[in-house]
Amino acid sequence: MRGDSRKIWGEYSFRVSKVVNAPKKYVYEWCTDYRDDDGKFSTSKPRFRVIRPHPKRVVRVRTHPSEGSGEHVAVDLIRLSPPNAWHLDEIDDTDLESVDYRLTSLGPRRTRVTLVVTERWLVSDFPDKVETEAGSNRFWDGIVAALEESYRSGRPAKG
Repeated sequence: MRGDSRKIWGEYSFRVSKVVNAPKKYVYEWCTDYRDDDGKFSTSKPRFRVIRPHPKRVVRVRTHPSEGSGEHVAVDLIRLSPPNAWHLDEIDDTDLESVDYRLTSLGPRRTRVTLVVTERWLVSDFPDKVETEAGSNRFWDGIVAALEESYRSGRPAKG
């Protein structure tokens, strides 16, 4: 599905909020430890290539097979703002996504993760807000479960 990058066919924003049973420092380090094997959290099993041009900047290229021949490619530009925030701009064939992430400590071992997501669609046939928000919530339920398991097992947040 090819879009005309000069036209935005639709735009919406939504918020996702999750409570994680782990300290804020651990959650930040775990969530911002962008690695080439990050595809294990996605059902589409993309491949990632992570580049760190600066300690507070990350460029991540995601590829996965698309319908027909070739691959679908997306580029994420990530700006880290330790110790409690980061921002992602994603560019791909169908949309431009912007996500602001913020962490709030709820005590010594509980953290709230809040995402504010804005989608700008470059194609006329795009999913509705309810569908996209539900998918983001399901994805983050999986992220929270993996993060909490990592913390409970004593694994380091990075690497």
